[in-house]
Amino acid sequence: MISADTLGRSFGPYTYTVERERVRLLAAAVGELAPAYHDLAAARAAGLPDLPAPPTLATCYGLWANPALLADLAALGAPLPRLLHGEQSYSYHAPVFAGDTLRSTTTVVGLEQKRGQSGPFELLTLETRLHNQRGELAIVDRLVVVVRGG
Repeated sequence: MISADTLGRSFGPYTYTVERERVRLLAAAVGELAPAYHDLAAARAAGLPDLPAPPTLATCYGLWANPALLADLAALGAPLPRLLHGEQSYSYHAPVFAGDTLRSTTTVVGLEQKRGQSGPFELLTLETRLHNQRGELAIVDRLVVVVRGG
């Protein structure tokens, strides 16, 4: 079981550079066909500084793609093989573009212990706040993971 002392604990900061190719690939994956998401000239013609990041960009830098955060969580008793995605939501505060540098910190904001038919499990709520290179809050990613019993 995860200790109740982990509530409020923060991990990071983790730093990521938003790459154009990642923006293009993510835009294609979510079916975004607007030229500004794929072509720098089209983005600039639309008055944007670079390719705009699709709304789900935070997923690329969150729990599932961050080996350092996964190692931190494993040390708490929440290793990847026991994690299931519960729910996730995002709130947006500033636009994100290719070339931006995002700095994130993840905080444990919720921990519930439950019991199901197959035994005990926990609901771990993580809030990741991503700030851009200007220090502006860009995205808040709130993720609930199910931590299956050992």
